[in-house]
Amino acid sequence: MNKDNHTPFCIICGENFSNMVKPSKEHIIPEALGNEKLVTYCVCEKCNNDLGSNVDSYLTDYVLVKMIRKGNLEKDKDLQIFDSAMTDDKGNKYRITDQGPEIFPNVNIDKEKQHVHMEVASLEESKKVAKGILKNKFKKNADEIEEILSDPLRFIKGETQYAKAGVFTQDAKLDLARFKLAAIKIAYEYAVEKLGERYTTDESAAILRAYLKAGREGKKEFTEDEYKIISERCYCGDSFTEITEKTAELYRNLTGGRKIKYMVYISRDGGDNLICCIRILDTNFLTFTVFLSKNASNYLNGGEGYMALVLDDNSLFEA
Repeated sequence: MNKDNHTPFCIICGENFSNMVKPSKEHIIPEALGNEKLVTYCVCEKCNNDLGSNVDSYLTDYVLVKMIRKGNLEKDKDLQIFDSAMTDDKGNKYRITDQGPEIFPNVNIDKEKQHVHMEVASLEESKKVAKGILKNKFKKNADEIEEILSDPLRFIKGETQYAKAGVFTQDAKLDLARFKLAAIKIAYEYAVEKLGERYTTDESAAILRAYLKAGREGKKEFTEDEYKIISERCYCGDSFTEITEKTAELYRNLTGGRKIKYMVYISRDGGDNLICCIRILDTNFLTFTVFLSKNASNYLNGGEGYMALVLDDNSLFEA
């Protein structure tokens, strides 16, 4: 995966590389998923950026994937999984934190009566909000502010009540066509990286590339026929997933029980179909099988295929 080892053209848009169209470092598995090792330089800068925004992001930012990222990647331990602001079934607005929902500050000021009513998440936050109001709205100096806030009888009148959050809903609807398209991108780029430029002329490669171009250009809705074509070329949650899981378990044992962050391999499917199996962060939800070609013998030359493993310490093993 040397930057000097690339095709003479972008494998997505087909533009020849030149001073105007330059190859770039494209992460085969999205960098957002923690991948640093599996890269290619066969994609131009524009396609790289557009694929990241319009194809990779649907996979990396899906709510369940964000949960997987948060639980598996040190860099994502503080990742915000849910929307930062949500409204419960009572109509109250909350901000969502790792500690739970916190009501958004709601402040009503009555300058005539020198009264402020606040709905906030905590006493600490109420004092922080009050400092700003006393300074900017009531023109109190620092000593006066400190005196007011330190006197419970002046600062709090009446009862302190704590709001209880209602029910929150988060949309977790999954568009399988867009989800699978991100896996197709991984398989297509890895195939070109390992099989070479000639794979781009394969009939199946042309189909994969056409959908990747559509996704790169921002296509977000696929017809029933288009979804069928994508589904016929990318599988997840099926018998292939079980096979890939068992393969991962085998290599996990061979590496002394080390966790396999990523596994990508190209092989036959038992016949002469060429497939690419992908397993990300060692989870079945992110395990895919993509059909690359009807003519595996054209590319494997009697060999068993190609494999890349990235372990939990980011060490890369290829075969």
